[in-house]
Amino acid sequence: MQTLTDLAKAQGVSTQTAYNWVDRYEGHHGKGSFTSQGRKHPSDQRKVVYPDDAIADLLQFNGVTPPTVEPKVTVEVGNHCTALTAPTVEGEFSLEQFRDSESLVFEDPLSVATQFLAVADQLIEAMDADAAQREQRLKLTRQAKEQVSTKAQELQLESRLYRERARIVDTAQTAETDALQQALAALQGMGKSTGLGQG
Repeated sequence: MQTLTDLAKAQGVSTQTAYNWVDRYEGHHGKGSFTSQGRKHPSDQRKVVYPDDAIADLLQFNGVTPPTVEPKVTVEVGNHCTALTAPTVEGEFSLEQFRDSESLVFEDPLSVATQFLAVADQLIEAMDADAAQREQRLKLTRQAKEQVSTKAQELQLESRLYRERARIVDTAQTAETDALQQALAALQGMGKSTGLGQG
C-alpha cells in the first residue's frame, strides 16, 4: 500500500505527474476506476493509500516500468581467510577478447532521428488534413441526405395522391366520353335515311 506521493518518489517524478497518470487512467477506464480503490492511511487519516495491484495496473497502463524490489540479503564475511600480498597488474588490455558479437550502428543517430521526426510531422499533418476533409465531406453528405430524405417522403406522398387523383379523373373522363358517344349515336339515329327506293 502506498500513496501517490510515495509512488512519485519511487519513480523519480513529481507528484503532479502521478496525478496525471491517474487522470489518463480514469479517462480510459472511467471516472473513479482508480481513486475508488483508495483507503485512508492507517496512521494518518489525511492521506490515501492504494493497493499494490492497483498501483501496478496504473503504472502498466501508463507504460511505466515498476521499480524492481531487490531482496534484502545479509552476507557475513567470516574470518577463515589467509591474507596474500596484492600482485601488481599492468599492461594493455583489449575488450574485443570479451566480445563474440558485432553490432550495427549509425554514425549520427541524432541526424536519423531528426529526419524521422520531420517526416513523421509531415505525415501527421497530412493525416489531420485528410481526416478534417473527410469529416467535412461527411457533414455535407449528411446534410444533403437529410434534405433529400424529407423531399423523398414528400414525393412519395404526392405520387400516391397523384395516382388516386388521376384514377378518379380518368374514370370520370371515360364516363363522360361514353355519355357523349351515346348522345352522338342517338343524334345520328334521328337523321333522314338516304337509301335507294326512298324519297
